[in-house]
Amino acid sequence: MSPTHTLPEVEMSTISNGIRVVTQRTPNMQSAAIGIRIDSSTRNEESDCGGASHFIEHLLFKGTPSRTADGIMDDFNRIGARANAFTSQEEVFFYAISLASVIPPTFEILADMYLNSSFPGEEVEKERGVVLQEISMNSDTPGRFIYNQFHQGFWRNHPLGSPILGTTESISAIPRDRLLEHKYANYLADATIVSVAGNVEHDRIADQVDKLLRTLPTGQPAVKKAAPGWLPGVAESAHYQRPMEQALIYMGYPLPPAGNEHRHKLAVFNQILGSGMNSRLFREVRERRSLAYTVYSMLSSYSDSAGLLIHCGTSSERAQEAVDVCHAEVMRFCHERVTDEVLEAAKEQIRSSRLMALDDCETQVRRISNTTSMLGAPEPIAESLKAVATVTADDVMSMAQLLFSNVQPRVESVGPGEGPAVPR
Repeated sequence: MSPTHTLPEVEMSTISNGIRVVTQRTPNMQSAAIGIRIDSSTRNEESDCGGASHFIEHLLFKGTPSRTADGIMDDFNRIGARANAFTSQEEVFFYAISLASVIPPTFEILADMYLNSSFPGEEVEKERGVVLQEISMNSDTPGRFIYNQFHQGFWRNHPLGSPILGTTESISAIPRDRLLEHKYANYLADATIVSVAGNVEHDRIADQVDKLLRTLPTGQPAVKKAAPGWLPGVAESAHYQRPMEQALIYMGYPLPPAGNEHRHKLAVFNQILGSGMNSRLFREVRERRSLAYTVYSMLSSYSDSAGLLIHCGTSSERAQEAVDVCHAEVMRFCHERVTDEVLEAAKEQIRSSRLMALDDCETQVRRISNTTSMLGAPEPIAESLKAVATVTADDVMSMAQLLFSNVQPRVESVGPGEGPAVPR
């Protein structure tokens, strides 16, 4: 392992109104990325404003008292910056990538959008049409459709199960005033994280955040929680018939929330199970059985719930076989200790991947923002690598026995035929 002193360090401070500022400095990089995260999203929405968080994400690009929608894009373009945003179940993240030397003017534009967006009435109506088209696109795209359906089924009766985009009915009905009301109730300082990765100085960033965002109201949004005793929708299957060549399948197993004590063991487990061409799923499902072109696993983690998800696409005639084989590979961890060779290779893959990702400031700005939110402080890369390095084969097996023994996953699919059931 590389000496930890060669790895970038992270710093965090909190400005006067409660906004957290997190930086990861990498000297000699030409680029930097800066983002503003709000820890409030789909799960916080009331029944009359489903999809409001994502709609507002779009509208923050549509004008402030000092900039038109075109002016925002022109100002980013003028300094060579690229801006983007995304919405998940628990966050909205606005960010830009630029040369490190122009991070101050880049952030000034982002801060203006975040604090002062005015939601011009004409722009709201134009963007309403755009979001409605996005909803249609997701419905028409089988991979996105089945992922969204699976997510809503796995987290049914939980705030996390609400669709990020909302529905055609909810987006069509939300008035401008309700969108503004939702923004003012949720865009609060205690739920805001400003993160920067690249060749930057923490104190200078913190000073600019204090200067530009100190008027953001203090407070924490009210987070909707699941009812006591809530359980994910597992040991069930659902199929959506469509005239397609393949059946696209998602399977899911419940896990402890983000930041849990098993997270580094789960990273190793997932690497061995379904990450990359050397994974067990790839070798068994694709290489040995020719069941699928695409097969992989991933960890989907939130503040109060999480899941291990497996995705593959196969013929309708072999869909049940694919489900059974994928489930058998998960169960294999419960009764078969991984070899030291497999374990060390998986840990090296994780180490290499995380070190190579240090060259990508966009990945890093999202990582430090996410770990700050989920863990309460940014996780230094050296710390995470050290934790992964200590995982043993016995750790992986005991964790698998604890989390997966006798668990039947949820299975959802789209495509021709009847679709697969839960594993046999």
